[in-house]
Amino acid sequence: MSEDSLFTNTLNGNLKDDTLKDGRDFYKKLKSKAYKNSITKELYGLFFVSPNKEELVIDKKREQSGQVFLPYEGKRINKVIVDVIPPFKPNFLDSLQKTRIWLEKTANKLHNTSSRSHIKKLLYLKEGDTLDAYNTSENERLIRNLPYIKDAQFIVIPVMGSSELVDLYLLVKDQFSWGFDIDVGSITSTSIELYNRNLYGRGHEIRSGFEYNSSKSQSWGYIASYKIQNIKNSRISTGLTFSNNYKKSLIELAVKKRFETYMTRYAGGLTLSKTMHSNKISPNDPILNEEPLDFNYASAWLGRSYKLKSTKKLAKTQLFSTLGFSSLNFFKRPKVDSDLNKFFHNKRMYLASIALNQTQYFKSNLIYNFGRTEDIPYGYLMQLTGGFEDREFSYRKYLAFEYERATHFYKTKAYFFTKFALGGYFDRDRYEQGNLIIQNKFISRLRKTGRYRFRNFVELNYNIGIRRFPEEFITLNSPTGIRGFSSLEALGTQRLTLKLENMTFTPFMAAGFRFAFFNFLDIGTIGSNQHHPFKNKAYYGVGLGIRLNNENLVFKTIELRFALYPKAPSDFSSPQYGISGEDRPNFSNFSVDGPKVLDFE
Repeated sequence: MSEDSLFTNTLNGNLKDDTLKDGRDFYKKLKSKAYKNSITKELYGLFFVSPNKEELVIDKKREQSGQVFLPYEGKRINKVIVDVIPPFKPNFLDSLQKTRIWLEKTANKLHNTSSRSHIKKLLYLKEGDTLDAYNTSENERLIRNLPYIKDAQFIVIPVMGSSELVDLYLLVKDQFSWGFDIDVGSITSTSIELYNRNLYGRGHEIRSGFEYNSSKSQSWGYIASYKIQNIKNSRISTGLTFSNNYKKSLIELAVKKRFETYMTRYAGGLTLSKTMHSNKISPNDPILNEEPLDFNYASAWLGRSYKLKSTKKLAKTQLFSTLGFSSLNFFKRPKVDSDLNKFFHNKRMYLASIALNQTQYFKSNLIYNFGRTEDIPYGYLMQLTGGFEDREFSYRKYLAFEYERATHFYKTKAYFFTKFALGGYFDRDRYEQGNLIIQNKFISRLRKTGRYRFRNFVELNYNIGIRRFPEEFITLNSPTGIRGFSSLEALGTQRLTLKLENMTFTPFMAAGFRFAFFNFLDIGTIGSNQHHPFKNKAYYGVGLGIRLNNENLVFKTIELRFALYPKAPSDFSSPQYGISGEDRPNFSNFSVDGPKVLDFE
């Protein structure tokens, strides 16, 4: 489709050629209007950017989400128009600005451009609605957070001749829908996966991959999955997964509707799976079993949200109630008895929870991503979960409390997140399988030196198990442990870690990939919960590396890392180096899901 026809279709799906001039005039007016305000000027520069500007590292001015829509609060939405920009189109306006190299042209042809009707159906606003600043920003964030979208922004245009009507223009920048992940541990251990996150331009996702490990009895393995989003405009997504490797054989069906925005009233989920010859019940299990496990798992939950009054215009408070059920039934497992291998008892869990949250966002960049707009949540979540467990040899009650809070310091431009969670079971008068979690994260302001940008990250995490089963333990191999660490000798029921990282965003770019350098120091102690955490054995990890990311691609961030681990345990060698695809870390956005037991991991 030509750019002229794109302009035409943007303004009206059936405009004729003689209205082309009006389309051009609209974008001229749009530019003129955008340049009157610093925020909209920045948004205009984001979407209508010339190639030479893409070479710069630009830190965006922070703004509170929804602030730009407040002047239009209460006006009626006349039209909602969606424009989708291909991933490798450098300029949306100037017909002289073409995609620069043949590879990008070919990629645009291979790319599944997001369907405008699909994007429009995902919105929780429509023509004829009264514009609400918070709801508009929520819808904008919803589209921006889709795994195949680089960025999305609403621009409000008053309707000529009316003081009550406005048009909403949603500008969406696609990511190239095809991607692959590769993890090269060594010559004898490799995995690769190919996927498309936006099949047919409607958010369907297909994955297929294989792995090879010559040291295992089953050296070859595969995984395949297919996910469908927003079935029949119901907001329900579903996915089917198959996998077979030396770790396990799995078939799983998952159906889910999330509490996506403040406008979502009902949510729920259903998961059914069959697992064979696995050494774990779940990837985060605190037990590595030597005997193969065969089991079935089922879970279902349903939730309702209630809007509460809030004194803040751009913050919404909600109350949630959820009910959930899960069942775990083994076919192959270690020998069990009332006091033997309790972790492998068949069980059914019935839970209910009540939660209260307040969330608002501000927008920035160069935090976890390399330039795209990031929605940073701040506010709080309090959740109380209770229920009972019907086990093979016993009957227990469960109770847990979680509290999360995030604060954005406007003067220092820093961000702080804290979490406290405590949960456990009551077997008659005995408290057991308790779990205490304390997490703290600090993100510094963005500092500038010439064309470079620097940011520091600090994490302090503490986890202790209270009267856990004898076979249960935690390690330093988890995301809150020491990065790159992999050992089953360093284990216990109490863990304390301090993680420090410096990230340097550079102006360097090659083939569309931006470069960032990082260095880190991780310190962790782990051992028995009968001792002070500082008396347990300490381990260290120090390293540096490069992260490469192309925001136009759905690829994971490519990370090349070299690290040293002084006092490494005997089952783990130092130094370590490798290349892998890394998921971008996510902020906790105080979302509510189905009720569940606190993970001891």
